[in-house]
Amino acid sequence: MQEWTNPQRMSAYQPARKVMTYTILCFSLAGLIFGFAAGGFLGRGPNTAQTPPKSTPSIVHHMPSPAITVTPTPENIFLDDSIITHIATSEKADSTTSYTFSAQPVYKGTNKPIDVTDVTCRLWLTKDLDGTYAAISANKYAILHSISGLTQPFPLETPAALVFTPTVLQVQPCSASGSTTWTYTLSPTVTPGTYYLFVLADWKGTHFNTSARQIQVTA
Repeated sequence: MQEWTNPQRMSAYQPARKVMTYTILCFSLAGLIFGFAAGGFLGRGPNTAQTPPKSTPSIVHHMPSPAITVTPTPENIFLDDSIITHIATSEKADSTTSYTFSAQPVYKGTNKPIDVTDVTCRLWLTKDLDGTYAAISANKYAILHSISGLTQPFPLETPAALVFTPTVLQVQPCSASGSTTWTYTLSPTVTPGTYYLFVLADWKGTHFNTSARQIQVTA
């Protein structure tokens, strides 16, 4: 028996199908839109925020500074008249009686005793005060600019007058801790009269000063 299909019945179902199909498509499209929208909002939430990459701290290499050698500036010692701390104003030229002469070199303008070891002292006897000052100041104090020349006899120096004890030198380093001292006797060759004991303090032949004291020499 052949089945019969009513064309009117088929036509009645077709609109309903179309409505259902459209409805399903609309719900699907709405679901996709909602999914994208929700993903967008959730992506901005605090739990999904992207953590910025940690910056790697820069490494600084400190190179050691090269050693610098500093050459110290030489001291510059200015000297004033030495302070005479001990003297015998009357002396016998008998080569027996011992005498002591002491002087304290001082810094210029301060009267402060020197405390350095590179100042040279010299003691000598002369009969001519003014002539000795003129001699040592000649040619811009040329005689005092040579430390090695201080061991030679000075102009107008009474020759071989001071006989120093074996441990004492006529030219010696000035003391850096107190007075500089000479111990001596007077040679019998020194004739009686008025004389002057001169003491020199000389810093490297650059700065210097002298002091003089009068003494009476007896036979």
